[in-house]
Amino acid sequence: MDRTPKQLQQLTLALLYLTSLADHDDPASRRCWKGYDFQVLEDLMAQGLLQDTQGRIPLRLPPEGVAQAKAALAAYGLEDLGPKEA
Repeated sequence: MDRTPKQLQQLTLALLYLTSLADHDDPASRRCWKGYDFQVLEDLMAQGLLQDTQGRIPLRLPPEGVAQAKAALAAYGLEDLGPKEA
């Protein structure tokens, strides 16, 4: 059961994507940091849009989460934005 508003989840997912890094263990996924509201992160994990990496600080944004993040950005007219690679 989601305990946070859908818009907040979508925006958090979009921000996680925009600030993410390439995941060298899984090239289809991205790595991101837990610097967001924990309840929102838990709701996103329950939906399978975000994965905990065994208690370590970075989270994994799986392909489904990446797709949802891109859709959220497109819904706000920001489809041209994406994470900056080093």
